[in-house]
Amino acid sequence: MKILFLGDIVGKAGRDIIFHYLPIIKKEEKIDLTIANGENSAHGKGITRKIYDRFKEVGIDCVTLGNHAYSKKEIIEHVDECHDLVFPYNYANDLRKEPKILKVKGLSICICNILGTAFMAENAFDQYRAMDEILTKYKADLYFVDLHAEATAEKILFAHYYSDRLVAVCGTHTHVQTADERLINGCAYITDVGMNGVYDSIIGRDIEEMKAAMIKKEKTRFTVASGPSIFCGVIIEIDEKTKRAISIKRSQIRPHIDQNIV
Repeated sequence: MKILFLGDIVGKAGRDIIFHYLPIIKKEEKIDLTIANGENSAHGKGITRKIYDRFKEVGIDCVTLGNHAYSKKEIIEHVDECHDLVFPYNYANDLRKEPKILKVKGLSICICNILGTAFMAENAFDQYRAMDEILTKYKADLYFVDLHAEATAEKILFAHYYSDRLVAVCGTHTHVQTADERLINGCAYITDVGMNGVYDSIIGRDIEEMKAAMIKKEKTRFTVASGPSIFCGVIIEIDEKTKRAISIKRSQIRPHIDQNIV
């Protein structure tokens, strides 16, 4: 079984780069399941029903979210119609936050979205309590976790602690792809899958606006950058007999906008 997981999709530029490369990669790599983090897909914050539907149309099987999951109120009104949209399980509210269980090549796979707690302003309860609850309440052959968190050590510790029970822990949220993909006791791991969005940006946001906000302390809008985009994802292969990951590799396609970029 091959799983393609796409990192944070940021704004229209991120959506467009996904729409361009997704069919190519799915065909070349013979992908069985595609998961994408869509929490920044609508103007850099949240997701809409229209965008979710478009993701499904182009072949994304499941969409995970993160700390901006509820930024667009419109998605809450349509939540019951978006069957393959996964909200953070440990977000402390009463809205839908169950993982998604899909059948792929005869195996059930539980797709989870969990928030980290270090340096995160959102009201999230302990990620270990969350994972323990999921493992107890939702029975599946495989467990895939999108760990949406800031701290590198927090993500690595989580993966080591659950390595014998999970098939993959893929970090999202920091938007910069890390070069530490590895297998931990048959669990595929990477600290951050990276971003699908404008390459010449501050993790997807407009550079000049970020200078004004962070250095000059000016009040700004959440403006998504414009320009050529980078594509980031990981491809995980799972042995269907042992139900363990046997490989993880990064996929990154940069735009040729700088002579130093190969």
